[in-house]
Amino acid sequence: MAGTFKRKLSLVTILALIMFLLSGIVAPSQRVEAARLGFDENDTIYQIMVDRFNDGDTSNNATGSAIRYGESSEEDFRYMKGGDWQGVIDKLSYIKKMGYTAIWISPVAEPQVVSRDNNGTGRNTAYHGYNVKDPNSANPYFGTKEKLKELVDSAHVLGIKVIIDVVPNHIGDYMLGTNAYYDIAGLQPAAPFNNPSWYHHNGDINWSLVDGNYTQWAQDYIENHDLAGLDDIDFDNPQAKQAIFDSIKGWFDYTGADGMRVDAAKLIKPSIIRELEQYVGVKSFGENFDGNAEFVSRWVGSNAEWGMLDFPLFFSVLNSFAYGQSFESNIKSTLAQDSLYNGSENHMVTFIDNHDRNRFLTEVGGDVQKLQNALTFIFTVRGVPVVFQGTEQNKGNGNGSIITGGIADTWNRWSMVKRDSNGNVQTDYFNENTNTYQYVAKLNKLRQDYQALRTGKQREMWSATNLYAFSRRVDSGTNVGQEVISAFNNSGNSITQTIPLRSESSLTVGTVLTNLLNTSEKVTVQSGGVTGKQITVNVGGNSSKVYAVELTAPLDTVAPTIPGNVTAVLNGTTSAIISWSASTDNVGVTGYDVYRNGVKVSTVTSTTFTDTGLVAGTTYSYTVKAKDAAQNASAFSTAATFTPPVVIPETEPPTIPGNVTAVLNGTTSAIVSWSASTDNVGVTGYDVYRDGVKVSTVTSTTFTDTGLLAGTTYSYTVKAKDAAQNVSGFSTAATVTTPAVVLDTEPPTIPSNVTAVLNGTTSAIVSWSASTDNVGVTGYDVYRDGVKVGSVASTSFNDSGLIAGTTYSYTVKAKDAALNESGASNSATVTTPQGNEVVIYYKTGFTNSYIHYKVDGATTWTTLPGTAMSPATQPGYFKVTLPIGTATGITAALNNGNGTWDNNNTNNYHFNVGTSTLVNGVITQGEPQPDGLTVTLSVPSNTTASDNVYISGSFNSWNAADSDYLMTRNSNGTYSITLQLTAGTNYLYKFTRGSWDSVEANSNGSDTGNRNYTIQGGAETVNASVVRWKDR
Repeated sequence: MAGTFKRKLSLVTILALIMFLLSGIVAPSQRVEAARLGFDENDTIYQIMVDRFNDGDTSNNATGSAIRYGESSEEDFRYMKGGDWQGVIDKLSYIKKMGYTAIWISPVAEPQVVSRDNNGTGRNTAYHGYNVKDPNSANPYFGTKEKLKELVDSAHVLGIKVIIDVVPNHIGDYMLGTNAYYDIAGLQPAAPFNNPSWYHHNGDINWSLVDGNYTQWAQDYIENHDLAGLDDIDFDNPQAKQAIFDSIKGWFDYTGADGMRVDAAKLIKPSIIRELEQYVGVKSFGENFDGNAEFVSRWVGSNAEWGMLDFPLFFSVLNSFAYGQSFESNIKSTLAQDSLYNGSENHMVTFIDNHDRNRFLTEVGGDVQKLQNALTFIFTVRGVPVVFQGTEQNKGNGNGSIITGGIADTWNRWSMVKRDSNGNVQTDYFNENTNTYQYVAKLNKLRQDYQALRTGKQREMWSATNLYAFSRRVDSGTNVGQEVISAFNNSGNSITQTIPLRSESSLTVGTVLTNLLNTSEKVTVQSGGVTGKQITVNVGGNSSKVYAVELTAPLDTVAPTIPGNVTAVLNGTTSAIISWSASTDNVGVTGYDVYRNGVKVSTVTSTTFTDTGLVAGTTYSYTVKAKDAAQNASAFSTAATFTPPVVIPETEPPTIPGNVTAVLNGTTSAIVSWSASTDNVGVTGYDVYRDGVKVSTVTSTTFTDTGLLAGTTYSYTVKAKDAAQNVSGFSTAATVTTPAVVLDTEPPTIPSNVTAVLNGTTSAIVSWSASTDNVGVTGYDVYRDGVKVGSVASTSFNDSGLIAGTTYSYTVKAKDAALNESGASNSATVTTPQGNEVVIYYKTGFTNSYIHYKVDGATTWTTLPGTAMSPATQPGYFKVTLPIGTATGITAALNNGNGTWDNNNTNNYHFNVGTSTLVNGVITQGEPQPDGLTVTLSVPSNTTASDNVYISGSFNSWNAADSDYLMTRNSNGTYSITLQLTAGTNYLYKFTRGSWDSVEANSNGSDTGNRNYTIQGGAETVNASVVRWKDR
């Protein structure tokens, strides 16, 4: 408080104050209060670098050497440009019309504006806000805290969520190198962050030591060093950790913002960011500037962040969509690692560029079609798409050239309002008529219309060098079965391809699918293909197709009217009843979301809500939104505020309990009794203490204490308490002494007549005669082969899960309550019958091979990576023999022991009892057959028995009459030959009668194309036919 009262309040004043507090007066707000909307995979995000967006308030612009309006040199981009939060407010409608549901704004805290140069007076690059001076104060060049709150409020009115870029890892650069002190007195962060003990003092990160190193040592190293001089906060210091947590939470509590983007998350333990998420109460996604999916995945999941910026996919998108590299070696291989994200792949935040990367349009040399192709990909692939400001304006880097040297932070960060060096506006980049602005609006509409594009499961459908296709399908819940199929071409030519539907698809043959990017284009699901259903698509060069069943009913996009007449009135002392007038809707209102202080606390279908558990003397603000079945939501109502009254505390304790007694109840228990206390309001209970330690709270006037030690004296006292937690003094003490106990040291007799008999094929029943004891036998321990496998109170034990063909030996020991134990009984043995076995030969390129399996009828799999396979006598094969008892087979997947799997395209393999051979995904019964390709050829009827027929191709340098490739004429007039060729190689070939003049031809005599075949390995066959020889 600013000061204290110097004189007592009059009685009249006190009564007036009490009456006000008890009244619960409702004060309507003059503008809509912030109400947190939350943020999830249903959103699309527009990234805003505030300083480079729009100058809505010139009064807060930097002055002098800190600002340069012009953008004619690389150095110009290292200065502030004047963008602010008012500028964002002014352009919210521009963002809304594109269809975005969230914005990500740059850090909001006051930045460091001077550097260490010139004894702490040099200019610092502060425009981006990642070098923080005061985590608790607003960036004065962006506006005030109130203006930031207004930005959040204004965005929420339009249904736009606000994600704030937070910087928990570090503040600005104040301490030099490894110094643990401020060597320039005037250059320090704001209190309390000017405490050198809150930071690491190990110097800057030497990236050459840790780039590509994903060990624990490397992680510890980067977590404990400075990022480019920025002072690194020590999260092992509880005061430092709490201070930065409180700072970040303060921004969200005050503004009602909806999510966090965590800067430099790579440098912070994932578990610490999870703590921050839970403390602040919003979801987050972080930055780990690395293309290694396994490394990035460490920050995603139950003890980490909600999501992460998808740098692994970004690099693949850049390679395939900007530079035309193979989809298979980039997009396919990256998405194949989605299982690393532990079911959170839809939380990965996808992008084609950002403030740290070259503009994508510059990467593609200004090709807008390639830009839109890549945008289509990130809006339809799993995850949450984020697009950097200005992308919609078809503008690349400001100088049109690639920025080299790692992070791009100059020409790619041009301002959305271009000015000359004097600050005069020359043009702006808020044109709503560019083709990419309109295209992004269409993509946002597709995601809004189709749940499959927001939460659907992604499954690959086709992968080739220049064509990639996938399905996203809603597998459960609302809109189950809804499916969207996307196909992408990164070459300059059109591609036509027939693509099988996924087996999970519920689309039926005959279903008409519409290209949502051009609704006049349709395809029909045809029968055929490996799943029995397929579509044929034609995708133009560097373009996309997005197919789905067109929505038959027009989408309801009209939101209900805003709830009116919101009131909040007292209901008891810590509860309020919120009421409002009903909204109307073109279809029908389905419910209302009620917000307290910007956070949604309930959804109701009526026009009232009772809020409980409020704190006396605290002011609460309530707003309400109406919604309909299509999840259209109204804007926020005006706010109603309410303050629960301060209740004058009741301070009179109950009287002290009297007549306390303690009497034995058996040998190890005591009953404590006392006379009831009285209280001015009412006694609610009694606390009972044994030897000064509270052991129970009861509402009656007796308590039974159990588990007492023999031969011990105990002292009991009692306190009474009331509802206001007023507590009486201690009663007088009552004591009781338990009797001493003579120790039992005599063990039971040894169990006798032990037998073991089979119970089925993998279970045995062990039985014995009962032991005797001077006090009493309490149980028996059963041992199998010297290891205890069970404890029972009866004289028999059923041992299950035994291995076939194995002999087991059982012994039994008896025990009593004093834990005396008899000697071991005589042993009894049993042998389980020999079981079934599976023998598998596996042909693979793995250096090492493992089989991970479960037997039929079981639910438990082997421990990863599974059972090691041994090299077989047949070259190129591994072999394993697996005993499986009475089971008839196993379900299995194979791997190299290091994360590379052969799992039948995630469907796993099934092997029956006996010997099987697995080659290239195909299982055959029996041992492996020798490698070889047998070609059988049918020839024209004018081929005589004296004609020699040859196979010629890339395997024999196209020799048309190579005697080593002379085919054998069979009795039925066909010709055949068996070739020994290299597995994994594709060969071209033709058939001749000994010269190129007598080569095979089409029926009209024209030349045929080369035949081709890729050798798989093992015994293979090809059946071919020649319709005509060229010379006949």
